[in-house]
Order: sequence, then structure tokens, then C-alpha cells
Amino acid sequence: MRAVLIAAPLLVLAMPAHAQTDTDSQVWTTVEASTALDDGVKLTLESIARFGDDAGGLYELEFGGWLGFDAGDGVTISTGYVRVPGYAHGDLTKMEDRPRQQISFPLGGFAGGKLSARVRLEERLRRDGNDVGLRLRPQIKYTLPLGTGSKTALVLSHESFIQVNDTDWGQASGYARMRNAIGVKTPLNKVVSVELGYLNQYDFGLHGARDKMAHAATVALSFGF
Repeated sequence: MRAVLIAAPLLVLAMPAHAQTDTDSQVWTTVEASTALDDGVKLTLESIARFGDDAGGLYELEFGGWLGFDAGDGVTISTGYVRVPGYAHGDLTKMEDRPRQQISFPLGGFAGGKLSARVRLEERLRRDGNDVGLRLRPQIKYTLPLGTGSKTALVLSHESFIQVNDTDWGQASGYARMRNAIGVKTPLNKVVSVELGYLNQYDFGLHGARDKMAHAATVALSFGF
């Protein structure tokens, strides 16, 4: 009950108030594997598949990885790369490459749980244009164990997408998107954990475009070696 009372007002406040939007029902799957390469250095590989009704199935893949460096006091500095092909009704519609840099850090305790944050910078390169799109993605996350000593936790998060510049392939500068998510994460064994949840993605119609909203069921598997 405590978890529900905390989660409900946070999600309501984060939901956009716009009424006229295009909506889509989606499913997102994530598989992530991490391993320590050296003292304070971690390699993470990740694969994401997103499916939506509007696209007739698979509409986006992400696969890549990053290196994380422990900077002390819970701060991690990371650098990496992902490739992002896009699809619509089985046809390839885009191919995007994203070098990225990120810093993550703890924000302390709150109401029995822990707050953390990260700020990610992406450089977006597309084959249908010459410009490099810069995008900032700050995120805040709250993790609350479901009981004293429990390894199962409620996870709440908010992420903003801020597009820094305009590009010749279609990125428009401004506050472009936000994601608000709620999930439950639990370990299956010493190596594997699973998180099941719901994510609301809201795309703001920059430069006169119509707003879009996606309701996504999320499934994520994490492997730690």
C-alpha cells in the first residue's frame, strides 16, 4: 500500500495534459548483460526491440553497448554507441548511429527508497542527411524495496528528451519527448533479474506537428556476470 501511495501522485503529476493526440499501443523488450573488465570498469551490452500497432509490428531496434568507469561516491561516467534501425510494416525506414556519453549519480534516500539520476548526451547520425543531431536525455529514478530486506523493488522513472539543434534530416530543436515509467524488478537468481512494467511516452509536436502518445508494456531481462 505504501508503494502505491507514493507511485500514484508521481505518475499523475508527470502525465501530460494535452487532450488531442495520436495514440499507439506498444510492447518494448530489453536484454542487457554487464560484466566487470577491471577494477572500476564495467562493459554493458544491450539490445532493445519495440513493437507497435501503428507500425504493424516491429518498428525500432537498438543494439550496442558502453563502458562505465567508477568515479567514486557512486558516480559513474560512461561512453558508448548504439545502432538504431527503424521499420514500418516490415520495411526499413531509417538507420541511425548514436555515439553517447553519460554520467550517473545517486541523489540519496527518500521515503524508504533511493533516488538516482543520469544525464546522457547523444550524437545522432543519419544516412538520409549530413547534420549531426545533439540530444540531451536527463533521467531521474526512484527505487523502493517492497518490504524490509526485500530484493524485489518498485521502480519509478521520468526521462526528458531535449533536442539541442535542428538537422537537415528532420530533428527539430526543443523539448521533444518525455517518458514516465513504473515497474517491478526482482532477481530470478544470482545472475538474472527481470523487470515488468508500464511506460508512457509522449512526443510533443514541435514546429506544428501533432502530439503523439504511446502506451507500452515493458519487459527487461538483465544479466550480471
